[in-house]
Amino acid sequence: MMRRKFFVTVLALALSVATMVGCGSSVDSAADMGGDTGPAAYADGTAEVVDESPTEIAEPDDASQGLADVAGENDDFGRPPEEDLVPWDVEAGEEDVTEEAPVTGEIEGIIMLQADYKTNSFAPTFVVSAINPQSGEYHMISSFVFEHVARVQEDEFIVDPAYEMARYYNYRGMFNKDYTLMAATKTFLGNEESHVGWVNQSGEFFDVTEALGENRQSDFEDTKHYETVGFTPDNNFIYADIEDYHHPVYYMVPVDNILPGASYHVENTHPYIMDVYSDTWRWIDDIKPTCWVDDGQFLAVRRSGQAMTCIKVTISSQSVDEIVPIGSQTSWSPVLGPDGSSVAFLSAPLEGTENPSIYLTNVSRDGTPTKLETPYTPLCGRVADNGSVLSNISLAYYYASILEWR
Repeated sequence: MMRRKFFVTVLALALSVATMVGCGSSVDSAADMGGDTGPAAYADGTAEVVDESPTEIAEPDDASQGLADVAGENDDFGRPPEEDLVPWDVEAGEEDVTEEAPVTGEIEGIIMLQADYKTNSFAPTFVVSAINPQSGEYHMISSFVFEHVARVQEDEFIVDPAYEMARYYNYRGMFNKDYTLMAATKTFLGNEESHVGWVNQSGEFFDVTEALGENRQSDFEDTKHYETVGFTPDNNFIYADIEDYHHPVYYMVPVDNILPGASYHVENTHPYIMDVYSDTWRWIDDIKPTCWVDDGQFLAVRRSGQAMTCIKVTISSQSVDEIVPIGSQTSWSPVLGPDGSSVAFLSAPLEGTENPSIYLTNVSRDGTPTKLETPYTPLCGRVADNGSVLSNISLAYYYASILEWR
């Protein structure tokens, strides 16, 4: 039985620095990412859409030809000889048409997470931003600060981000659908009882354990030990009873129905749990998804030599296919685009301290990845073996990942 939440953030952040792959750092604050830079098309549905047609990211109907055709300005991944590239046959009737992004009022685009540990390593800041893949413009969606973590000696409890049992290596599951809530776990210092819940952007913790009536009701009951897992895309909240930490028992409850008796048990093989202690995924060394392609395939990252590479995992055949060439780059956080074939990911030179850039490719690995031209600059310190670096990051660094593309 684990009793480790007391200093979980400090201990976890210090792990595995020697085995990490560098991807750069910066002295700029991640909290400055939001600014007043947002693309109107992705903000509130009222401002006008920037009408730009950057051919380097526009895709024709034939995605493989389009990627091959627009890859000319980037050879970070080892560009093939010109004679091997498939030309885009305009004469045959193909036209490069970049449609304007519709104004919907919804969160759209490539959604980035920027974690800032450098400003205050004991009270990290998390900034979520949306980037327009057509114009490159961006705006901040939300931000979260865990101030309680910095006041361990003053408070009777601490609140941590839900790293411990995160289902996704890019931490998409730590946020609800509209990114207004961030999953967290509350640990009481007196008896080490732990409750599950989430924080809002004001830093207020909503205690799901208490709302469900699952907290200890008297001094004579056993201490409760729960751990937050996170949110599902269909607005459910997952948590686990970790009395036996190596055999957690999982529960789910609708976010809009947090009432006594509303939670129910779910198996650890549920696709949105990905229990690391289950045999289900052991054949791929506990790799967890960054994005589901369909019910039988997901995107993930894994180590290849000294670099990270983006892969597609097929569950039925237990096969793994690389979707990004390595070359001199290290790459992570692949997510599938709304068209079901495009992939956005982060990549940085394997050597040096350069910060990562956002690249686009195709899930079938047709053509060479192309860099997305954008003023948004992800800041990153180190990437761990499995690409899941928030829990393994040096206290001095930032961390960036792509959460999704919608």
